[in-house]
Amino acid sequence: MTKDNSKELPKVSILIPTYNRPHYFELALQSALAQNYSNLEIIVGDDSTNDETEQLIKPYLEKHPQLIYSKNPQNLGQFENDLKLLELASGEYINFLMDDDLFHPEKISRMMVYFQMDHQEEIALVTSKRAIINETGAIQPDIAETQTDFLQDTILDGDQLINMLLGLQWGNFIGEPTTVLFRKKYLTEPFGTLLDRKYTCTVDMASWIVLLRNGKGVYMTDTLSYFRMHPAQQVKQHDIIIGGSIDLVHLVLQAAPLLGYLQEKDTLIKAYVNTLRFIHGALYVTDPDRESDDTLELRAYQEKITAHLFEATKSGPQ
Repeated sequence: MTKDNSKELPKVSILIPTYNRPHYFELALQSALAQNYSNLEIIVGDDSTNDETEQLIKPYLEKHPQLIYSKNPQNLGQFENDLKLLELASGEYINFLMDDDLFHPEKISRMMVYFQMDHQEEIALVTSKRAIINETGAIQPDIAETQTDFLQDTILDGDQLINMLLGLQWGNFIGEPTTVLFRKKYLTEPFGTLLDRKYTCTVDMASWIVLLRNGKGVYMTDTLSYFRMHPAQQVKQHDIIIGGSIDLVHLVLQAAPLLGYLQEKDTLIKAYVNTLRFIHGALYVTDPDRESDDTLELRAYQEKITAHLFEATKSGPQ
């Protein structure tokens, strides 16, 4: 697409929250600037405790008018930084780009095709297969969350996708914030919030549920983004692993029944089994002699879900 038709295209906001990671941030920024979709704004929310990113971005700001830079006067944290970026965004469509991830050059343009054809505004989000990369950018083998049974690009009903997501067969197969392009007006709760609960780790899953309650989802089978896994990554921290497991418990035990999901017995049982699997993995890396309140809470949830699973499996068909 050329810049001649940019005013005819819907505007997309790429939001890059960053924190003390200038090297990876620059790679992420370059992948955003390389997009072949012309009506873009790229907004950087710098939550760093130093000025390295601020100095790095200056020459880019001089060359790229679509680039907007916002430095937080004090550290906000990931959740509040994301919300600030959403407030600054003027696009109809939003795609976060985590500061250590990468976009395929055609990510936005190929995903926007579905939104541009959607004259009834039925689609809430478009996602795709994503690849895992390491600290050097080398592509790694798939993990459970990056493998699905989709053989071709598929449009699915939002409720169907939510049930699949909560069933946890593939974990968060819809993807991290980098993976998903979504219609901003369908995000009817703050990003990372579901039923007024702020999620600590599975902020993306919470928001995908909010969006999909308002519309359909598209899964594209080509790899259009790259999720970096590296030693310094936050998701590897113990408290994040425990917090993420507690988030999953809330989704399955509280949000699902309140919203009317996981109603079929087989799907519910799979959700319980997969939740227990995640809990077991989180507790496996816990030092039993130094358990936090969150760890004790997770152990209590483990017992509760085990009891729910026992009741579900011994009862007759629904």
